[in-house]
Amino acid sequence: MTQISIDLAPRSDGARYRRVTLLLEDDGSVTLRSHEMGAELAAPWLDDDEVTLSVTQDRVARLALALAAEVLKDGKDGVARLGRICEEFDVPCRVARWT
Repeated sequence: MTQISIDLAPRSDGARYRRVTLLLEDDGSVTLRSHEMGAELAAPWLDDDEVTLSVTQDRVARLALALAAEVLKDGKDGVARLGRICEEFDVPCRVARWT
């Protein structure tokens, strides 16, 4: 598997720097990296805050279920919404309909 990276908050320019990146690692785990630095308005020094949250490959399916439940929690147009997300991120899916 090849690592996939999505910038959630791309690098910014100016007095404050912020970058947030979500990665699907080669081993199937998921990592969220956040890096903020720059002068706080009330502080004369530079701050630097870098945080990484990782979910192991064996827990990614559970995370996917939790995230999908959060996105689809109102139930309205759930199949269409999840289908659009799958399409946007090139995730193969199958829709079956019984009428």
